[in-house]
Amino acid sequence: MGEIVRCDLALVEGLSFYDAFGRLLFDRDKVSEAIYDASVVASVYDWTFEGICSYFSDLSLSCWPVTADLRTLTQCHKKTVLPEWLDDHGLMEILESGKAPRRAEDKLATQLIFETYLTLISALQSGELIAKGRESALAEAVDVPASLWSSEFSYVSLRRNELLRIDGDERQVLAEDLTIFVAQNTKRKRKSRPDSKGRFVEAEVIRFLQSLADRPWQRRDSIEKEALQLFPGLSGRHFERLWALHAPKDRTKPGPRSARSSNQ
Repeated sequence: MGEIVRCDLALVEGLSFYDAFGRLLFDRDKVSEAIYDASVVASVYDWTFEGICSYFSDLSLSCWPVTADLRTLTQCHKKTVLPEWLDDHGLMEILESGKAPRRAEDKLATQLIFETYLTLISALQSGELIAKGRESALAEAVDVPASLWSSEFSYVSLRRNELLRIDGDERQVLAEDLTIFVAQNTKRKRKSRPDSKGRFVEAEVIRFLQSLADRPWQRRDSIEKEALQLFPGLSGRHFERLWALHAPKDRTKPGPRSARSSNQ
């Protein structure tokens, strides 16, 4: 099994596939720092977790294949471009050509993202991790056979947290509400159990930052301290990236705040 999952098996226990993938991306400094670096070099792409989940946009559900190798994933994926960038002529050329800019930061972040995904899939294929899911909304959750994680027709819909079979125009949901568990023979003995209420969800941090327009007087360092307390698992580096992307624009500009803000 790859290094990422071997070091972080405990992190994904009891999480949905969607949350497990996000946890492995942003709780490893090497990966989260690469994503942060790509997001601050005027990259044309959306490096939020929602943006990452939108890769392979040629499929309506943004499905990720489970049998592709790293090279195929890197070459074939489509990234989400932020709407406000679509008026720029140079960016339109990139969109029309379907080619990503060859920035070192973009290349490294993309590679580490797919390595993380493939390592998670590899652990499910080998049985070191087990996924449970339901065949329908009212059905009981059962183990997803490891063979489905090795089928060329199997795809993961990250946004919908589903495993699907896609063969041409035919689509079938094999398992929904995917939840990841560590296999009993590899599970480490731990006294503490995962706290579902304490799991870090990027969307919640984004909503928190967007709400800052209602309190323009609060200092940035105070906001960061509050965020780290509110969202266990959020690192300072990850906060920096989300702040740059989602804090109110007047809060991210250099220089003193307006007189109106400072008087409140």
